[in-house]
Amino acid sequence: MKELETDVLIVGGGPVGLALSLELGWRGVRCVLVEQTDGVIEQPKMDGVNIRTMEFCRRWGIVDAMKHCDFPKDYPQDMVYLTSVAGYELGREAFATPSGGAEELQSGHSPESRIRCPQTMFDPILQAKARTFGTVSLKYEHRMLGFEEVGSAVVARVQDLRARQDVAIRARYLVACDGGGSGVRKALGAEDDAGNVLTYSTNVMFRCPDIYKIYNKPLAYRHFFIGEEGTWASMVAISGRDVWRLSITDIGQSGKLTSEQVRAAIRRALGAEVPFEVISVMPWARREMVARRFRQGRVFLAGDAAHVMSPTGGFGMNTGIADAVDLAWKLEGALRGWGGEGLLQSYESERRQIALRTVREATGNLMRTLSPGSQPRLLDATREGAIVRYEVGRRFAATMLREWYKLGVDLGYRYAGSPICAQAESKTDRSKPEPRPGIAAGLATHFADGSPVTPTALRERQRLGVHLAQGVVPEPQDTELAASEVMVFPYYAQVGARAPHVWLSDGRSTLDLFGRAFTLFVIESRPRTVEALAAAARAVGLPLDVVECHEPQLRGPYLTSLVLVRPDQHIAWMGEELGAGDAESLIDKVRGA
Repeated sequence: MKELETDVLIVGGGPVGLALSLELGWRGVRCVLVEQTDGVIEQPKMDGVNIRTMEFCRRWGIVDAMKHCDFPKDYPQDMVYLTSVAGYELGREAFATPSGGAEELQSGHSPESRIRCPQTMFDPILQAKARTFGTVSLKYEHRMLGFEEVGSAVVARVQDLRARQDVAIRARYLVACDGGGSGVRKALGAEDDAGNVLTYSTNVMFRCPDIYKIYNKPLAYRHFFIGEEGTWASMVAISGRDVWRLSITDIGQSGKLTSEQVRAAIRRALGAEVPFEVISVMPWARREMVARRFRQGRVFLAGDAAHVMSPTGGFGMNTGIADAVDLAWKLEGALRGWGGEGLLQSYESERRQIALRTVREATGNLMRTLSPGSQPRLLDATREGAIVRYEVGRRFAATMLREWYKLGVDLGYRYAGSPICAQAESKTDRSKPEPRPGIAAGLATHFADGSPVTPTALRERQRLGVHLAQGVVPEPQDTELAASEVMVFPYYAQVGARAPHVWLSDGRSTLDLFGRAFTLFVIESRPRTVEALAAAARAVGLPLDVVECHEPQLRGPYLTSLVLVRPDQHIAWMGEELGAGDAESLIDKVRGA
């Protein structure tokens, strides 16, 4: 049997596996990806790329390709709540961009915005970029049959489905990105016994060029259909032209619809007779699951192999890509020798807590989606029916705001208590920010938490107020994050969190300063501590770049003179002065020694 050798074997070629191959390739790490299909996507499981993933795409150099994907740039991004396409509109949340408005670019929390790039368009972009790295090999129509850990390696038996022969692949590490039904997770015995089925759903892709003849309201991207029984389906514009995906929320435990039931559901969603063509039908079970462990020996779980969640909130793929980025730099550290034993161990302690948090939020979003409940008079063409529609729409629109304004989840996750992050006291009292010159007298420039007043921040807080005042809070509430933690993004630097984005005078973002290595970000000169940290890093081979930047706009979000940023742009330490011994201890901690 033919044998191949590599550093990392990736099992599964969806967006998470591809992102891991891309990040490893960007770091010069050898990897082989095996995927049992030909890689062609018939039913996209995702359609939106969140801000944090876009920041990763920014450093991979693929943002332009994504922004020029085939989805029309001028297609509205509104969320609309309605009885049918031709029926009553109940409410709407308007968005100029998927992130919320044109003001995002310069006053937002990121140099990037969320974009629409369905998986049918996103996966080929990831594939193309991954293939530009000589250290990456993508093998489609290759199925892993089994694996075992042998000494300092994992040996996998892989079947080449085209050549009809088996291949042995020997790797230092194996990462399973093989989806919610992960065979690797099952082999490790890492299944979560509480992997609950939330609903049995069905996705239907259909083509309807004439839909615009009956579309008697402003265009929207995502549509939520509410009937007398409550919310029964949603629909998104997959192509921004004539292809749509209808997701029927709960069809009962049978999990299957007949072809006539599928066509009846499409006709109900349209609300008027117009020709359409069913492209594909995919029944699926909406689940919530977090694996018991994300690592066993040299084998790791990432993406849906590690956690499965309701798509409400669009967290699934984006959480998985964050897994991939977190794991990739740690694998590099282990392979290059500067990472200690604790570095790879920290993957589970960091990412599993984020998975638990995100899964809870996704399930809460499902409960909010289903919150209208039974509304027997919703469709009555009477004054009473109109009042019911007004009240349902008002409350549902306010309730759903939490799903749309969620940067606290997408961007604000923090590795609290991470074994490779060092806590430090800030010298700055962020409740008393320094006054800014050039601001009209009497106008506040900062909120109480020190965050600057910007159009983006004002909108977040205004929508939070509407959500709290008018929205429905589903039961139970005890495991959910506070709405303010989800809907308002903390702008200032925190250990364990992603370093804040600030525009610099040369047009770059602070995030552009943080690359493949650790970065010591120097905001106020501390030469003795800088040299001590640089010397400690050199002594153990830890890659460290020192970047000095003294621009005044950094003073607000960055609370200390020195900030040590990890290769994944998260903050490992913040502080002022360190002695030589403390510097060595800090470097050992952040590399897991």
